[in-house]
Amino acid sequence: MQLSSKGRYALRVMTDIARNNDEFVSINDISNRQHISVKYMEKIISMLVKAKLLVSMRGVNGGYKLTKKTEEYSVLEILEAVGEVTKISACCNGEKCEMLEKCDTARVWTGLSNLINDYLAKTTLKDLIK
Repeated sequence: MQLSSKGRYALRVMTDIARNNDEFVSINDISNRQHISVKYMEKIISMLVKAKLLVSMRGVNGGYKLTKKTEEYSVLEILEAVGEVTKISACCNGEKCEMLEKCDTARVWTGLSNLINDYLAKTTLKDLIK
């Protein structure tokens, strides 16, 4: 499993917003602090808003803020919101494999995927900003 920049940046965006004490944060401020282009952040933030992880407000004091408390967000939820697949191999990802019934290694990949997903599901946004 290798996360794309989209997944890594989504976590950075969410932690940046989380550190702003329930205030709306402008995309330009996040971009400057995180060194991520505004154009790329717009795509990521759009996905986070669509998943209802962020809310937006227009205007001079507008921007983005969290929709719930930091301890209510899991890293897994954030990654999935931007389309990250957290599975180790195709057979763990629900794809058909003609060898699945005969494969001696499928349990290893499924088990490892489960461990990773459990860890990501238990790790919260609050844990990241401690």
